[in-house]
Amino acid sequence: MTSADEYALSIYIPIILLLTVIEIVLGAYESSDGMWNKKLAAGKLLLNMAWTSTLFPLLLDIQLFTFMIESLYEGRRDVASPISGDGLVWFSGSLVFLLFLVNTIDVYQSFRTAESSFHDEEVS
Repeated sequence: MTSADEYALSIYIPIILLLTVIEIVLGAYESSDGMWNKKLAAGKLLLNMAWTSTLFPLLLDIQLFTFMIESLYEGRRDVASPISGDGLVWFSGSLVFLLFLVNTIDVYQSFRTAESSFHDEEVS
């Protein structure tokens, strides 16, 4: 592993952990009986934008992504070879598409929950 890869991972890992904790807290609040409003939905949108801006460069940096895939297989290139070259480009592109799709659905559902909470509050 080069020092550039170590530096990139030392930046990405704390950001990903912080975003994960915030996501878990917001998800727990959303699923509880707490009032979900449009401000929280906007916060969820900003959180998803932070996830996107963090994970897109990570997934599209082929050298770093290749290192992460190979490290899953303990540095054995012969095992990680099905996801190398063109396969790795398609794999990372598919992950980017799925990330975009899941974030879009999550934000839509968040605003929909805020809207239904607003209507429930008016009826009460």
